[in-house]
Amino acid sequence: MRKLAKVLGLIGGALAVMWAMRDRFISVATSREPTPPTFRSDTPPPAAPVDAIDGIGPVFARRLAAAGLGDVATLAAASPDQVAEAASVSAARARTWIDLASRH
Repeated sequence: MRKLAKVLGLIGGALAVMWAMRDRFISVATSREPTPPTFRSDTPPPAAPVDAIDGIGPVFARRLAAAGLGDVATLAAASPDQVAEAASVSAARARTWIDLASRH
């Protein structure tokens, strides 16, 4: 009778360990499944407007757009003198906007 209880205790312990580890076994099995395909689009994402940058409001955005610097990418590629002249701001402020645009 004692041997039977010992065997049942060992089996019960093994089942308890397996039950506790079931999440580990399941997560390993699901990680082997292939990932679904991603679909690429040929159209580039829309360009962010310059007023998305801190410190550029609607007035400065209109001035920059009139000079051909209406989106963040073109602002990041522009020279500080060009931006300063277009927005009627200092060169230091233009450099700050260009730095923010290049990080955006």
